Amino acid sequence: MDVYSRLLALCVAFVLIASPLAPVRADETSSAVGGIAFNPQAILDDRDIFDVNGMSFDRLQSFLAVRGTLGRFRVNDIDGVEKSAADIIWRVANSYKINPKYLLALMQKEQSLVEDTSPSQKQFDWATGYGVCDDCSMNDPSIQDFKGFANQLEWAAKQHREKYLLQILGRGTTVAGYAPGKTSLIDGIPITPANQATAMLYSYTPHFHGNENLWNIWQRWFALAFPDGTVVRGRSSKIAYLIRFGTKRPFKSNAVLASLVDPAKILTVEDSAIASYKQGKPIALPNYALTETPDGKRYLISGETKRLIASKAVFRKFGFNEDELVEIAADDLADYADGPDITATTVQPIGILAKDDKGGLWYIENGTRSPVPHKAFVSLYFNGNPAKLMSQKKLATYALGKPYRLHDGELVRAAGSPSVYVLENGVRRPIASAATFEEMGWKWKNVVTLPQSVLADYFIGDFVEPQPTRLLADRDVSTAALANAN
Repeated sequence: MDVYSRLLALCVAFVLIASPLAPVRADETSSAVGGIAFNPQAILDDRDIFDVNGMSFDRLQSFLAVRGTLGRFRVNDIDGVEKSAADIIWRVANSYKINPKYLLALMQKEQSLVEDTSPSQKQFDWATGYGVCDDCSMNDPSIQDFKGFANQLEWAAKQHREKYLLQILGRGTTVAGYAPGKTSLIDGIPITPANQATAMLYSYTPHFHGNENLWNIWQRWFALAFPDGTVVRGRSSKIAYLIRFGTKRPFKSNAVLASLVDPAKILTVEDSAIASYKQGKPIALPNYALTETPDGKRYLISGETKRLIASKAVFRKFGFNEDELVEIAADDLADYADGPDITATTVQPIGILAKDDKGGLWYIENGTRSPVPHKAFVSLYFNGNPAKLMSQKKLATYALGKPYRLHDGELVRAAGSPSVYVLENGVRRPIASAATFEEMGWKWKNVVTLPQSVLADYFIGDFVEPQPTRLLADRDVSTAALANAN
């Protein structure tokens, strides 16, 4: 009965001490962009503008090389020395501690310069739109000092770091009157910027259309494409989500999150990096919760599945307690797949870890024994649950199943190999490079080394790329880089 005691303790903890995470808000001022919510009060995060390490120089060069003409463009910098576009962007980014990604998105938003295959001289001369208002002439003598590719980047970066940021930190608002937490009218709609970045964006472009365009560019270029089964937490919002089938499902409480996820494997990312995911229903129930719907049906929650308990007699047979039941609406179970029903003939509806008299490990559930392929699985999935000693004769009474499988989101490598994979829907997807690994937010300490014989049971899928729209030529498949980074 130990497993049921643990179940009771878990459910009591769920009811009594579950602390809600930050609430999920559907902002009334948000608009739909391609079926995905654009939130005008939190367009980008502060690090999206000011993280100078947001993109490496090599990544910047390759990014430009496969888009438009900036990969081949050379022009005099402000010191009179001819340089490549990448060199100038890199110098400006490091001089003013600006994210190179933001400078790229700003140029695309203002002049479509990054992706235009035949830009005009005017597009180069006014690359970031600095100094040119909507009703101004680009021939105005008073703005000619800002003209030129290098000048435009220089002045735009200076404006954000040395003016907007210092104004907010010093006087509380930008000169234009925008500030985090301060409501202003944008196109006649009250907007309260959630952070410094959003206040700066409205100071630079005081209308929805331009900022929505910037947001769309950012999502297309820099939103991260996480493999199914990944759990991420927004750096600013503190909300944790399960990524699955193009949606992000928030966890309703810390207790639910802790019952399903190893905290060390949650990825912390900018909220803007996951803004392009559609929001799914909250995950409201902890693992092994017992639930009852208004029509009297009872279910055991097992991971992402729900298992119908055939009758009250079956409920009692397995030692479940009426006090453990959580009353929920039927709709709350809609996102759980149907697992096998729990009937009077079910054996071990809640799985256990067993060890035979030769030291072999087995996972027993629903009358089936699955061999555990490697001892590393114990610390991964059964930590704190000692194996129950079981004779070979007793084990033989259970049907032999397939080996226990690695869970989605697990990071693995074969012994002696630098190549790292992530598990997604039972397939191991190779990670293209060390840069990709780190951009996605994974941690090297979470990579599990297993014998090649264990990993050979998993098909190899497509490469993992941070952005799904990234061009093939933009990939670095250096396995040596992976080996050196760890």
